[in-house]
Amino acid sequence: MRQQGDGMFDDAFESSVSELREVRSEAALFEFLKRLIARYGLQHAVYHAITLPTVQQANPVTILTYPAQWVERYVGQNYFSVDPVISASATSLLPVDWAELDRRGPGAKQVFDEAAEFGIGPHGLSFPIRGVSGERALFTITSGVADAEWARLKHAYLRDFHVLSHLIHDRVLGFERSENTILRSLSARERQCLCWAAMGKTNKEIARELDISERVVRAYFESARFKLNCTNRAHLISRAFNLRLIDPEIASGRTTIYAEAV
Repeated sequence: MRQQGDGMFDDAFESSVSELREVRSEAALFEFLKRLIARYGLQHAVYHAITLPTVQQANPVTILTYPAQWVERYVGQNYFSVDPVISASATSLLPVDWAELDRRGPGAKQVFDEAAEFGIGPHGLSFPIRGVSGERALFTITSGVADAEWARLKHAYLRDFHVLSHLIHDRVLGFERSENTILRSLSARERQCLCWAAMGKTNKEIARELDISERVVRAYFESARFKLNCTNRAHLISRAFNLRLIDPEIASGRTTIYAEAV
């Protein structure tokens, strides 16, 4: 949960969430990622869809700001097979901090050494994404700041990009799915926020119930509003009821809402 008085990157987060609503293509997402890393003082960002629900091929979408020479080197040397970021992210549900990775395996040290030569690191966080339709993706940010500065900033990056990585993934799903499937299922957190809102709870009260920050609550509402093509919160709640995405009994208070992990 966001700590009291921790306002680092608040403007960057709000601007990024707002801009994502207007991203409607992979080209636009690439331009967004460039603005995102500048806004947060990062070196690079990568979105990599490993599987998507409506696409048969593996690794259907990769959008990154890495230098082309490094991408060619990485692919040409098949570093996928030895990169500890990839192996750790494949089995983790939590963000992967590059500093905690074992780099002693065959080829692992070489990957990081060469990445440094291309200006990729040395610091990084990778956020595994598991979707409701079985899709998998990975979002990564990297930084070249000094160790002490990275230690100071890392908590804020973890907080913001845990949310932003999933919002970016939702945008990619929007690119890949046809218009008649835009009404896809809401995430567990989005449903919870809608349920509490249907009971008349404010953002502050919802944040307290779910043990998250108010701005993350707002981000979930913005994501749900986009998914259901709604203009405001009242429209969003009404549409969610009509689509049976939330139980009508919630409004009467007869249904208990249990908190789930993000």
